[in-house]
Amino acid sequence: MKNIALIGAGQLGSRHLQALAQVKQPISIQVIDSSSDSLKVAEARFNEVSSNFKGKISFHNDISSLEKNIDVAIVATNSKVRRIVVEKLVANSKVNCLILEKVLFVKPEDYVAIENLITENNIKTWVNCPRRMMTFYQNLQQELSGTIHFSVTGNAWGLGCNGIHLLDLFAFLTKSSNIVLSNELIDKTVIESKRSGYIEFTGTITGHTDKHSFHITSFPNDSSPLQISINTPSARFSIQEGGTGKLWTSKLANAWKWEESSFSMPFQSQLTNIVVDELLENGNCSLTTFKESSILHLLFLNNLISFLRKVNNTNSIDECLIT
Repeated sequence: MKNIALIGAGQLGSRHLQALAQVKQPISIQVIDSSSDSLKVAEARFNEVSSNFKGKISFHNDISSLEKNIDVAIVATNSKVRRIVVEKLVANSKVNCLILEKVLFVKPEDYVAIENLITENNIKTWVNCPRRMMTFYQNLQQELSGTIHFSVTGNAWGLGCNGIHLLDLFAFLTKSSNIVLSNELIDKTVIESKRSGYIEFTGTITGHTDKHSFHITSFPNDSSPLQISINTPSARFSIQEGGTGKLWTSKLANAWKWEESSFSMPFQSQLTNIVVDELLENGNCSLTTFKESSILHLLFLNNLISFLRKVNNTNSIDECLIT
């Protein structure tokens, strides 16, 4: 029986756990969280969907309780403690495959440290930016050609904590990672995140490659939904995500007539099982590799740290507390 470790049983971790109940083969799941209350909530959510679960599950407060050989580990803690958690995990167990939640880490130095750690221990590692594993975006990537203008607008959707998802999508759709970002249009007032101890941003982050452009905006005070617009010389796409997403398409070949269609936007509780099945069957998956995601994370994180240094008039800031 394959060993699966889930470290972090909060809101997102419990959704990973619900998906693990749907893994095809029998597995042994160990859930780790320092909060007994979080473990209780996660267990209750697991029991809601576990009628066909083919394995066993246990709940623990400390990483030392884990098996010494882990086939797949998922780290869904907050970003401030993630480096320490990964280091403890690797010190305790031999890990074959590792999935890390984003935002990965709050300090640039952590990226180098963890890259060295997973390389030394031969751990295959991915980051959970799941849009690129969705059929809708895979098909859209194949449709795009020429210069791509990528734009996102919406109200208070988390420019800091969720911006990396959209940067990852831009990199996937354009097949580019050589991206330059700007913080000139971020609102000067830094706000408190909904998550205690973290910060959030509003305004706009812009960017470009040698060919494509990137523009994401989070408005502070209106009620507009998240809207993704993708324009090329021969086609325009307007996307509203959701459980059932909406797509409006206009193409030069069809005299720019707008056509509406829908697509499926699966939840995390419907995705993690697909990833774990892939990893257990062939040792690979379609999530962003740690190497590529680390490049994108550092672009994004350093852009925000540069912004914080400017608005606080100091060069001593070496982290950005987004999660």
